Amino acid sequence: MNRLAPASVTETMTATTPRGAAPVPVRTQRVAPRGWGSHRTISAALRAASNGSVISVAPGVYHENVLVDRDISIIADREHGGVELVGADGPALVSRGGTVEVRGLAVRGSGSGAAVQTSAGTLTMVDCEVSDGWLEADGYATPVLRGCRVHSVIGAGLRVHGDAKVEALGCAIEGVDGDAVVVGQSARAGLRDTVMLRPSGHGVALSDRAFVELANCTVAHTGGVGVHVDRQARAVLRESKITDTAGDAIQLVGGALDSTVAEQDPCTVEATGTTIARSGAHGLSVHGAAHAVVRECTVNTVAKSGLIAEAGGRITADDCTVSGSGSTALVARGARVEAADCTLSRAGANGVFLDGAAHVTLRRCIVSGSSFSAVHLAGEAVAELDTCTVAESPQHGVRVTGQAMVRMTGGRVEHAAMSGVQVEETGDATVRHTTIEHAAVGIRVQTPHRPLFEDCTVGATTQAGMEVAAGCGPTVRDSRFTDSEGAGVFLDRDSRATIEDCVIRDSKGSGLVVWDGARPTVRTLRVERSGKNGVYLATDAAGALDDVTITESQFPAIFVGKGARPRFRRCHVQNTDRDLNVLDGGEPTFVDCTTNDVRAVSMPATTAVARLLVSEPGGIAAPAPLSTDGSEVDDLDDLLRQLDDLVGLARAKHDVGTLVRLMQMVKRRQQAGLAPPPLSRHLVFAGNPGTGKTTVARLYGRILNALGMLARGHLVEVDRGMLVGEYVGHTAPKTQAAFRRAIGGVLFIDEAYALVPAGQSNDFGQEAISTLVKLMEDHRDQVVVIVAGYPDQMGRFIAANPGLSSRFNRTLTFDDYTVDELVEIVVHHAADHEYEVPTATREALVGYFSDSAGGQRSGNGRFARQVFQEMTERHAYRVADLDEPTKEQLSALLEADVPEPAHG
Repeated sequence: MNRLAPASVTETMTATTPRGAAPVPVRTQRVAPRGWGSHRTISAALRAASNGSVISVAPGVYHENVLVDRDISIIADREHGGVELVGADGPALVSRGGTVEVRGLAVRGSGSGAAVQTSAGTLTMVDCEVSDGWLEADGYATPVLRGCRVHSVIGAGLRVHGDAKVEALGCAIEGVDGDAVVVGQSARAGLRDTVMLRPSGHGVALSDRAFVELANCTVAHTGGVGVHVDRQARAVLRESKITDTAGDAIQLVGGALDSTVAEQDPCTVEATGTTIARSGAHGLSVHGAAHAVVRECTVNTVAKSGLIAEAGGRITADDCTVSGSGSTALVARGARVEAADCTLSRAGANGVFLDGAAHVTLRRCIVSGSSFSAVHLAGEAVAELDTCTVAESPQHGVRVTGQAMVRMTGGRVEHAAMSGVQVEETGDATVRHTTIEHAAVGIRVQTPHRPLFEDCTVGATTQAGMEVAAGCGPTVRDSRFTDSEGAGVFLDRDSRATIEDCVIRDSKGSGLVVWDGARPTVRTLRVERSGKNGVYLATDAAGALDDVTITESQFPAIFVGKGARPRFRRCHVQNTDRDLNVLDGGEPTFVDCTTNDVRAVSMPATTAVARLLVSEPGGIAAPAPLSTDGSEVDDLDDLLRQLDDLVGLARAKHDVGTLVRLMQMVKRRQQAGLAPPPLSRHLVFAGNPGTGKTTVARLYGRILNALGMLARGHLVEVDRGMLVGEYVGHTAPKTQAAFRRAIGGVLFIDEAYALVPAGQSNDFGQEAISTLVKLMEDHRDQVVVIVAGYPDQMGRFIAANPGLSSRFNRTLTFDDYTVDELVEIVVHHAADHEYEVPTATREALVGYFSDSAGGQRSGNGRFARQVFQEMTERHAYRVADLDEPTKEQLSALLEADVPEPAHG
């Protein structure tokens, strides 16, 4: 055995010095329990040691309380045994300043309180063991732990407070009766390659404004939460594992949302590449003013929800996987969640559940294999699903209840045992460019709202492609329903659906079923290869069906039940045995309808019938000659009288009158066999909102119809949103669909300059303009296009495409209404609703409109209509107090009914 030198012997060590400097001898103090060292105790050696000295401690057990307050190194000589420091009362080791290094010691406390305590300076502990008391750092201490083990502690393993900063590398904190790591106040802790095992409380607990970073760490087998973050604390987790926790794996509890401090400085967790597994509660929970950001993380086999945000909490997830959760994979209650490129699979309840005023955005996510509905919305929640896949649900793919709202764009819903998308109670939905396949019912609508389904593909359903419940009225556009075992689209009792530019194909039942009392509006529908009827109208059904093509139905193409009174216009039946079956009491109306290759024809014959055949959504079919029977054509003189009766608009009315005379002359020249002069019927309407542009456009179309220049003269009003798609390839079909609806009439494009946003040369609006220019050329005798908007903006629109200037060479200017004209508008509305406007009231209106001049609403016909409405409300309030008002009192609008001017 190598013995220590006699007590009188001293040795020197060479301290680390800067390069080129002379070595500085460092004095070593030796400690041994039986006289073989310079000192019997470490405290004695410390009293004899100078600043920078090294204290070498021989094997043995030292019962003392050591205080260090200067630069000292305490090194255990463990070649022949261990060195153990046992605190008699209070901390065994206290560091209060300087740079202190402790290497190889086993430090034991007294069983309660701290075993090691540091409040200033830097305490570095290497290969040490701390037990029977926690390691505590406070004040401005900066302790460093390397390869240390803290165990068998009551209270906490590592406790950090004040402004202390702790680093732990390759350490183990285990077997703690309490929390393994506690960090509070403004303290900071950085843990790398460290494990926290078997604490009876939390693995890591943060509060106040504390900060912790865990890198490649493991928190496991906790009696509480794995990582608990409270108040304004922050935690960063990188490549770590949180497993086998009795509570949540990661839990954030922020302050109340009405707290300004909490909202400006919420508690946060940022986790990257972290694994959460086998928690006894939630994987990640966020409550109150707190925000968790998780990237490339995995949440697997947790007892409750994988990710849950409540009461204003926020979760941002990117490229994460949540699988095998005992309850719902993702929950948001009155909270916000944004997730991108995430997979939520095999949930014990829903894949996604939203409630309260939650707002969730999912982009390119996959929700599959849930035990209940894949995505369930309740309360007033709003969900935005962008290019997501929702699959393999034993209930619904997406279910919207309460007052919730879902917006879906792109993506797929598939393999739902019940409905692909279901909207019920007072929920609402906007679903665009989405594919719904392999469900019992593709879309089911059971809400009084009017959800929108646009450019959707619904296929391979075991029941109906779409079901609309009694009294409901969704809008369906540019969509396809194929391969349904039941009806393609079923509209239940008293429903009011709108169906435009759609295709129903290969349904085993009837293509379109309109049940008792339902009254749909159908425009441009193609029904192909139905197993039963193409269109089935039950008892007392009605509605308007325009431009419907039915082909190859196995039963009669159209079935009309008892008391049904539908109106069919420009419909076409082809390649069927029988076109029509009408029960006694059915009274269908057919206008300009035709058949082709039908063995038994029953539809009433029409004169010189022609129609626009329905094509696939997005395409324009070649039109046949137009009807010339003169039915439903307005009287030209009556239309011109209506135009002249419009208040104001002197310049616009004069220009329309000039155009009418020009077109009458063109018609006479044609009748005389003379060539017509060049004529462009397309117009620019320049004027502020509310100056009568739409009204004049509607009359213009009817006038052209009366002149025989347009087949129908109807008005189709659109804006940018109805022409421009959200993705590449969607704009041209939308523009074509709108143009197709206007065949034979007027296409009115309001705020047309919105198609060319200033400074955005690559906007999809340019594609809409190019498509529009080509369609105007291909169908120049069948459609009139009117573009409208602010006068100072329309020039920019016309200059956006060379083809526009040659087609729009005439501008009609709509001046703002004068004060007298605004009064006259009010008087006209009053007369239409059987009200009287005495002279005194008119004078009061002059004063009111004069006082409002220069405001945002002045000179606006819509403003005048609003004033009239407000006057009727004030009149009703005034007359309600009269016991038995006379007819004159019920109809006279007095000065008191004129609103007060809103100055400033």
